[in-house]
Order: sequence, then C-alpha cells, then structure tokens
Amino acid sequence: MRRWVSRREIVRRLEAVEAQLAQRTPAPLVGQQTINVGHIGHHAYEGPGACRADLFGTRCGAHRDEHQHIGEDG
Repeated sequence: MRRWVSRREIVRRLEAVEAQLAQRTPAPLVGQQTINVGHIGHHAYEGPGACRADLFGTRCGAHRDEHQHIGEDG
C-alpha cells in the first residue's frame, strides 16, 4: 500500500536533516586516530599539477607519479 506524504511533511524532514548536518563534529573519542589519506585506497588522479582529489574532506596533493596508473588494457 502506497502512503502519500504531504509537502509539509517533506519540508519538515528536510529541515530535520539540515539541522543534523549543521551540528558540529563531535570531539574524537579517547584513543581514536585519523586515517592517513595514503591508506584510504586508490583514486583517480585529478590534475593538472598536484592531485586535487577530495578524499573525505582532505585534498590528496600527491604528484601524478605517486598514483597507480592502469593501462587501457585493464
């Protein structure tokens, strides 16, 4: 059975999500560590110059030669 949602309900839900996203990031837990961008995994080089890939809010910044290159044959 399909339930219809009113426009008012949709706006209320969006405002609730926006309120959650506007909250500050909580302080790290005791013993919590950050992950080095180099260990997150491979990503495509976004140049020119230093890589401009955005990895979870951190710019890669590595030189093109530091990226794994995959040939056209896979």
